[in-house]
Amino acid sequence: MILDVLKELSQMSTFSKKTLAIKLNTSEAMIEQVLDQLKRMKYVASEEDNPICSGGCSGCTIACATSPVNTITITEKGRKLLSSI
Repeated sequence: MILDVLKELSQMSTFSKKTLAIKLNTSEAMIEQVLDQLKRMKYVASEEDNPICSGGCSGCTIACATSPVNTITITEKGRKLLSSI
């Protein structure tokens, strides 16, 4: 499951736990557990950002969010693992 999640993350343009859970036929809670494990193993990193919208970003996927946006990034270690499989 860990590799499956990492592979899917590498192919997603916008991260969504719900979409990932549906695609992998599992629960969002399981996705959360796997993400926590990937973070502990240093294959992914997460960051919370509070974007400030200038109003000039009509193509933005954040859509002027008023709540923090969490991003998941695959680390160099994670990219190496993906390239080895």
